[in-house]
Amino acid sequence: MLDIRWLEDLVVLAETRNFTKASEIRNVTQSGFSRRIQSLEHWAGTPLIDRRRNPFELTDAGYRVLEAASETLNRLNAARRAIREDLDERNRCIRFAAPHVLSVTFFPRWIPAIQNRLGGTRLAIVSDNLPGCASAFEDGSVDFVVCLVDPSGAIFRTGGRPLPMEGCRYVTIGRERLIPLSAALENGAPLHPLDVGPRRSASYLAYSRECSLGWAVEGLIAARSDLPRLNNLYENSLADGLRTMALSGLGVAWLPLTTTHNDILRSRLVRAGSPDLDIDLEIRIYRPSHKLPSRAENLWTQLDAAAPSLILTPPEFAALAEPAAAAARM
Repeated sequence: MLDIRWLEDLVVLAETRNFTKASEIRNVTQSGFSRRIQSLEHWAGTPLIDRRRNPFELTDAGYRVLEAASETLNRLNAARRAIREDLDERNRCIRFAAPHVLSVTFFPRWIPAIQNRLGGTRLAIVSDNLPGCASAFEDGSVDFVVCLVDPSGAIFRTGGRPLPMEGCRYVTIGRERLIPLSAALENGAPLHPLDVGPRRSASYLAYSRECSLGWAVEGLIAARSDLPRLNNLYENSLADGLRTMALSGLGVAWLPLTTTHNDILRSRLVRAGSPDLDIDLEIRIYRPSHKLPSRAENLWTQLDAAAPSLILTPPEFAALAEPAAAAARM
């Protein structure tokens, strides 16, 4: 088996052209150094040093091995430097994976709060759908997953396979609410009401199958036999895309309160159904079972110790949800 030290020995020997100097540089006895060169020659199957000459010369085979050794060592050293730089960067930065909607609605409010606790620690957020976040969590490319979880657990059940976060420790750090919203008629009533009754129908704006918010909505719809027939008119993986279509009057969509509170306040969007069709969601941060880099562990320790006082409840819940709901029902 080839020993990388033999390649390093050959490079130093080719530079010094002297066994004594080379052995000193390599911090090994001259006899030990000579044995390692001989081991390399045995591996190559031919002499690499022409010892009949004074000073000695490399053989043709020696030059070929030297060229390969230099290239291999350069590439290995470059890889080692890159790995160490990546590890240093990882230790300096706490990395999160989160669905797109949380990158827009939650993190801009939450990051300043935790930066006050962590000082100058850098934070990085990878935005993806929940399966993509789960994959990043599973392969260790992020420290934490921050995601939305509904009370019924439909978000964890509907993904097609168990998510790696299930069973892992978590802390609840925020709240969100999905509300069925529609554009309004001139009298303020919803353009696409969710009036109960099997003979009624409504145009429905749905989340794409890969979107975890849609899993929560579909779980509610499946459990409510009193809802009208929903005609799936349009799909989008992003809540903002569905909001735009709802504002255009194309249908009803379950949309996050934090992204629509201004629309509700200005009556551009109104409730399409009663408050019992709302879906309350927890925002949770999940950690893996293995030990994290020191700064990530420090964050987890603080979150775990301070819960539930660190739960971020959007002011829209108190300031807008009930007044807007009352106005929409008038």
